Amino acid sequence: MGKEYFETATVHIYQPVSYGDPSQASLSPGGLRLDKAIRRGDRLIIDFEKHACCPCNTTGLDQDCKYFIPHELAERGISANMWHEWCTELEKIQKKSPSIAGCLCLFCFPGGITQAILCAALCPMSAHHPCDCIPCCYGDWHYAIYEWQLKVNEVLNTKNMGVKLKTYKPHSRAPQSLNKANRVVGKDHNYECAMMEIALTAAETEKLRKESWDNGVNDRCCSGRGRQL
Repeated sequence: MGKEYFETATVHIYQPVSYGDPSQASLSPGGLRLDKAIRRGDRLIIDFEKHACCPCNTTGLDQDCKYFIPHELAERGISANMWHEWCTELEKIQKKSPSIAGCLCLFCFPGGITQAILCAALCPMSAHHPCDCIPCCYGDWHYAIYEWQLKVNEVLNTKNMGVKLKTYKPHSRAPQSLNKANRVVGKDHNYECAMMEIALTAAETEKLRKESWDNGVNDRCCSGRGRQL
């Protein structure tokens, strides 16, 4: 019998199984990004899932994002602890985010299409007002998103950087991100694809500041007034 030869397989590991503490760098020894970001020109794109189907599901940034500060921010003097604090605050804000199931029940049950029309036309569900904390209103979540961006930009702007959470509809308009391909599987044109975008230069920050969070949503109903994402 002749000798048998076997080719060894090469396995590429693009993300670690588990992450460490906030002091770790965002680049692996091989140069792979661990912060879940993709750089496009002078802008970082990070996946942000604003809503889940059920209230119990996790939304927002990937849960491990907070453990790895993008090296572009670290090089400008943003500490790993500060990045971890920002991500943790955003994680808490997302607990106020409405679920898709909750929205459908609120708009359609038990009155069906009539209830949906009345809610869209007459109820300021997304606006910031004294009653926005009750379960049928989402103004507290939208306003918290707005305040979070103000707080973070107060620091980033001093370093010629800026951040904005943006929504794209249809999802084909959204920039490429690490997990976009998985997020849009099975989704139709009504899916609102959100991203966190971080500008890395003064010019790009000014450009991002002028851009709207709304990229194709065009929600002009009363229920959409006050939306920030």
